[in-house]
Amino acid sequence: MEPLEKLLEIFIIHYTPLRNRREFLERNLPEIPAINWVTEDLAEIMPLEFSDSRKVFGVSPRLIGMDLGINSRSLTRSRRIAKLEGYQLLIASYLHERGESLVASQIQARTQLPKGILDNLKQHALAIYKGAKSKKPFILIVEDDASPSKNTWLQMEEYLNLSDHKRLLAFLGSGADLTRTSSDRSIDKFGFFSTGTYCSRTAVATLYSRDVLEKAQQLISKYGTPDWMPIDYVIQALARKMRVKTIWQDPPWFEQGSETGLFKSSLR
Repeated sequence: MEPLEKLLEIFIIHYTPLRNRREFLERNLPEIPAINWVTEDLAEIMPLEFSDSRKVFGVSPRLIGMDLGINSRSLTRSRRIAKLEGYQLLIASYLHERGESLVASQIQARTQLPKGILDNLKQHALAIYKGAKSKKPFILIVEDDASPSKNTWLQMEEYLNLSDHKRLLAFLGSGADLTRTSSDRSIDKFGFFSTGTYCSRTAVATLYSRDVLEKAQQLISKYGTPDWMPIDYVIQALARKMRVKTIWQDPPWFEQGSETGLFKSSLR
């Protein structure tokens, strides 16, 4: 079995004034050399082209809206029913007088993100850019309020040794009350299950195989990034364009400290 340091590179999205978060993570990170802190200052140096196209990475607003709706409805019903309703609304949007807004109302207002959330998007984009150039087969991008469980790194090492290194996009964090539903597939020994969708969870901790980040970076370079869409929506649109079904984890390896009370605020 290969050690974690040969398999994984970590990028941490960090807002520098929140020193307590960095200090906490430094005490709870694995002892591997490939750990990179991606701060708001570094993200400002890298040019990021924004796009005002109606489509996002070539994905239509209807499909983006449908995926967001599936996630929202799965809070109160099974994901299978949420998907069925999503496809019904998608078809109806071509017939109903409301048109596209019937299925994509969540993304009709395309105003630029507030500065803190926009900085977060830029930092993730930089981590994707650097991760795509990594020499490691897997890349973990975590936000600075991520709180790893006790055995996270040992379990991750075992999981990565069993993975085939291809087409992996796994959400390892909790948050937003997004959980496994009654129709989802059974979990494996690590708690992973496929959602059968392109839906994202929170971006507090996301594990990628390098090929996925390489393709994601190609799409970002080709199409530009919407400055009105937070990172979890961006990841979802990228997943749909790449046709990579997402994997979630229950229980997750990472809790979102700004939601559990470990850290006082989720705001910058």
